[in-house]
Amino acid sequence: MNVNVILFDDFETLDAFGPVELFGKLPQHFHIRYLSVSGDLINSVHGLKIWTDFLVPDEIDGILLIPGGKGARRLLWKDERSLNLIRKAAENADYCLMIGNGSVLLAQTGMLYHRTIADFPMDANWNRMFTAGIDRITGVKTVIDGKLYSCNNTMNGLDTALWAISDILDIVEAEKAAQAVGYEWSEDADTDVYS
Repeated sequence: MNVNVILFDDFETLDAFGPVELFGKLPQHFHIRYLSVSGDLINSVHGLKIWTDFLVPDEIDGILLIPGGKGARRLLWKDERSLNLIRKAAENADYCLMIGNGSVLLAQTGMLYHRTIADFPMDANWNRMFTAGIDRITGVKTVIDGKLYSCNNTMNGLDTALWAISDILDIVEAEKAAQAVGYEWSEDADTDVYS
């Protein structure tokens, strides 16, 4: 299954590469692709440079991973074309993982209207502007609403990826990936997930 990682300048490095590390521990099941609207060199907020392929929504299947970061806020104002491409990609994906404020990108497209996502820190103005009509759940690491997986911060992106692996494959494979990176995780921690 493809893991399509959408990148944009100033994305939060660990939002993308925490989950990528987990999917990458199961190469017999997951193939990782790095995509951007420009199909160019993309810089994380920490200066990590990644070569990306063009995002072609019709070619998206499997998993779409949308990190957050400062660049997510900039994308909201910068480019409606980019948001439309991301929305089409999310619609075509079998699973969509949104890390931290990465969910505001889909919220801006209207795709999350009347859906449930994990609450993430944002000021009151941003909350009113970008999450009206969306049910934001507090106090959990991961929210699963159909094919949409969201979490409230960078570190909980690991849990979100593991829940997705558990749903796509099984709990044994998710635990195997967690153990491979030295992360303690258990499906029994049901207070950490809302679905």
